[in-house]
Amino acid sequence: MKYVCSSCGSEFLKWSGKCSSCGEWGTLEEVEETLSSSGKHEPVKVANYGELAKYNIKSSSKKDESHISTGYGELDRVLGKGFVHGEVVLLSGEPGVGKSTLLMQVVMKFCKKGRVLYVCGEESPAQLYSRFDRLNNGKDSKYSSNFVVTEDTVVENILALLENEKFDLIVVDSIQSVSSTMSKGYAGSVSQVRLSGSLFTRIAKTKGIPVFIVGQINKGGDIAGPKVLEHIVDCVLYMEGDQYNQYRIVRSMKNRFGSTNEIGVFEMRSNGLEEVGNPSLLFLESESDSSGSAIGAIMQGSRVVFVEVQALVVARESEVGPMRRVANGIKKPRLDMLCAVLSRKGGVFLGDKDVFVNVVGGLNVNDPSIDLAVCAAIKSSVKDVSIPKNKVFFGEVGLTGEIRGMWGVESIVSESKRAGYDELVIGRTKIGESAGIKVKKMIKISSL
Repeated sequence: MKYVCSSCGSEFLKWSGKCSSCGEWGTLEEVEETLSSSGKHEPVKVANYGELAKYNIKSSSKKDESHISTGYGELDRVLGKGFVHGEVVLLSGEPGVGKSTLLMQVVMKFCKKGRVLYVCGEESPAQLYSRFDRLNNGKDSKYSSNFVVTEDTVVENILALLENEKFDLIVVDSIQSVSSTMSKGYAGSVSQVRLSGSLFTRIAKTKGIPVFIVGQINKGGDIAGPKVLEHIVDCVLYMEGDQYNQYRIVRSMKNRFGSTNEIGVFEMRSNGLEEVGNPSLLFLESESDSSGSAIGAIMQGSRVVFVEVQALVVARESEVGPMRRVANGIKKPRLDMLCAVLSRKGGVFLGDKDVFVNVVGGLNVNDPSIDLAVCAAIKSSVKDVSIPKNKVFFGEVGLTGEIRGMWGVESIVSESKRAGYDELVIGRTKIGESAGIKVKKMIKISSL
């Protein structure tokens, strides 16, 4: 008998109200590790083996056998050209962000070329059909016979169905709603999520069927259940967005068959999610010349995205209380660091001012190349001088005040020129002459 934390997966011999590893309260769950009670043991036999070369998928005579398209180019980009046979994908996100809607649209596209099994554990088949009818605009689809639904949430029963019937894609919505008879825990517990995820992964690998699993998140924003669930799957996707923003960002946290730097952009409409094929100018909202606004360029995998960074610097009326540093779209420690560099090296003292920074459009940026645009927006707000909207900033700011060049500057230059910008401010990097756009190299943050 042991207790496992549902937040971080740490194991303990006795129960306590607080997990000593992650500090969460009320997350320790009892797990009973039971062995088979049949008393029969399978005889030991030599494992099957074979040379690696015979498993080469690309040598198959079938066309495009290595990757299977989802029907959406944005999702294929994040997955790495689409599904791989036997791949297990875990999709997570905030409640109501559109996970089930995205999967329904993928299934509707996939039914045109294959048979799909949809395990609806969180809603009834009637509710599932209601969404299908809404996304299909009330039209009858001739491929609806390929859309197979089961409301059985026992994993062993589902695996028995897969042994008797042939499917080309499996969707489990969600992993917290299914359970296995080999565990005594309740559905959604640590032991059930771990065991159910392992069983679906094994059937995907043995039969070569792609499996899409929906994973709910906990109050901390992480995927609910043990961390081992993220380890055993091949790809972990996270869907970002909120009810006040019509755009949804799908990014990869783990991908064994592709890059984790790519993002997919979708727009939520009344008839479902529409993919945005060219989001480079999507997150630019304001066109007026006002202080505290700067345009930054970031690389998201192989694509260039321009974002508007807004900053508001307010002088404090009282010295009581700590200084406020509010960051939306970038990490707060990064904003604290940039404010310190500007105060010490940039000629802009922020020790007696509150600083608010926001990336317009709801995009969360982890790329340090946004640093220069953040510093430019803050300095613009302090000086109350507007920055021309035809100027783009691209560069990382160091602790010594230097501006470092980033990879992909050639793509930034070409995309900036195509988007109609006149000037590009970058860090110290090697780049040739570019006709049609002025490239200004900046070494120190003091010259901003």
